[in-house]
Amino acid sequence: MGKATKATKRFNRKYLKDELERRRKNKKGQELYKKRELKKSKRGDASGDTDSDQDQATGIDEVDDLADFAASTLGRKENLSKFMEADPENDSDAGNSTDSEDMAALLQEDEDDDDGSDDDADLSSGETGETDEDEDEEDVFKKELEAMKEKDPDFFKYMQQNDPASLKILEQNDEDSDEADSDAEMEADESGDDVASGAEVTVKMLNQWEREIKKDHSIKALKKLLLAFYAASHMDSERNEQSDAPYRIQGMSIFNKTVSTTIRAAPHAFAHHAPVVNGKVQVKGKVRVVQALLKSYMASLLELLRQMSDAAMIQYLIKECERVVVYFRSFARYTRELVKELLRQFGSASADDGVRISSLLALRQLAVGATGDVVDMALKGMYLTYVRHSSVKNMASLTTIQLMRNCGVELYGCDGGASYQHAFVYIRQLAIHLRNSMQLRSKESFRAIYNWQFVNSLAFWTEVLATYCGDRADDQPDLCATLESLVYPLVQIIMGVARLVPTAKYFPLRIHCIGLLLRLSSATGIYVPVLPLAIEILESPEFLGRRPVKSTLKPLPLDAHLKAPKEYEHTRVYLESVLESVFGILADTVAAQSVRIAFPEWVVPATLQLRRWRKRVGKS
Repeated sequence: MGKATKATKRFNRKYLKDELERRRKNKKGQELYKKRELKKSKRGDASGDTDSDQDQATGIDEVDDLADFAASTLGRKENLSKFMEADPENDSDAGNSTDSEDMAALLQEDEDDDDGSDDDADLSSGETGETDEDEDEEDVFKKELEAMKEKDPDFFKYMQQNDPASLKILEQNDEDSDEADSDAEMEADESGDDVASGAEVTVKMLNQWEREIKKDHSIKALKKLLLAFYAASHMDSERNEQSDAPYRIQGMSIFNKTVSTTIRAAPHAFAHHAPVVNGKVQVKGKVRVVQALLKSYMASLLELLRQMSDAAMIQYLIKECERVVVYFRSFARYTRELVKELLRQFGSASADDGVRISSLLALRQLAVGATGDVVDMALKGMYLTYVRHSSVKNMASLTTIQLMRNCGVELYGCDGGASYQHAFVYIRQLAIHLRNSMQLRSKESFRAIYNWQFVNSLAFWTEVLATYCGDRADDQPDLCATLESLVYPLVQIIMGVARLVPTAKYFPLRIHCIGLLLRLSSATGIYVPVLPLAIEILESPEFLGRRPVKSTLKPLPLDAHLKAPKEYEHTRVYLESVLESVFGILADTVAAQSVRIAFPEWVVPATLQLRRWRKRVGKS
């Protein structure tokens, strides 16, 4: 070390002590700021309605301005705001009736004869919804008057004396109930023993109803069959609603016969009484009667689907739902319930590949002709279901996650505008989490990035962009043009994740990120500098600075790991696995660039760098 100059000595004597003190204070201030920011982020996570670790990677915070921007780019701001507020897993409609109310409506509907009027009514026009709302308001008003009569009789007497017209609705209600009771008694007398309360369903009854439905299109027979189907679908229900139904199902043979007969005959009857014309349901005859029949059938079908555990039966029921999906679209409540049930079956841990594929096909058909709200609900639910079930536990789970990812990619090809909005929002959320982690640089912030949910989210959007901006760009050019602008930000996020913690134990995660970049580059034709990320692994101190530790451990499957286990660190087995993966990536990168005109200029520096690395490593 050389001799210190006069200026250095003078600085040390006059200013060094103050400079060191200033730097210590500055360092303490930075540490306090980081701690405060970390506490703020924790409080924000605790106060939001997120789902533990999964929502750390895909939460819906900090995106209000972003959502407005994404909507304004395509002119669908209202749909995006509704989609951001909705949750297909917890969505509920407080104003909708229950299954028991649907059955009561089915029992009380007037069925004079099978002909009815010839005037066609459009079930999807919304007129029936207005009548239902009026009836709901009348019921609420009646309940309020009855409650007032019990709680405040003095005021009720005052109303009788001064405003008797407003209380006539109660007298009208009593008259209607008396008429309904007399009508029910007449129907019970006319129908005979098979409509008696709790009558046992037999094969003879089922065959007779089926013959009448197919031959005469009898609404009366269809109603009886649907009531039996209701009893069958609620056999194992926790609410035990079968006791309220006019029919009882005894034995599995009768249960199977009832389900198969209804699924075979009901769509045939609906095709006659509510035919589909140009994608819309046109009801012949009485709208309220057919509407009640459709609601009963759909409610029983969904209830049966919820209770089934056999994979073959679940697939059979999902295909039946797909067959009558046009009727589901006519009722917002049953559309939402169908989407939720299909997503539940899709993400079920016990579901096999056939159930998942059937759920995807039904969701896709439902989303193709549905409104924007249903499309947003299906796309958002599919992505969140995939993220929630994307934790890799072993090699077997990789196949399931890959299948779910492919199914989600297929669904995102239905609507280009909605797909862009979802992709924009969720890719931006990934960028926000990465930015927070790079600023805080704490163990908690690193865990929010280095987990399977975050990595598989990157893989999901990589596959979406690689498919519709590369593999199928010619088939769907409009979707390709819409999504292509998201390739650059996604590449920047993946490269940031790969370099966030550049240590040897996270080599598997870097290899995953390099594979995503290579897939995106080779599919879209956009050049991505993948080679430097691979060369940095080879030039790390693990390969150049120390000798590996000998070990008798089994080779580490890097596909199922993001971080090397502690017993594998610095071992020859681990480094050989990493080296094999890196050389495979180099070969794939060279193959992808070999068709480019700039390949000679690109490959020469890479070859020289690899030769220098080979000399430094030596025979080890």
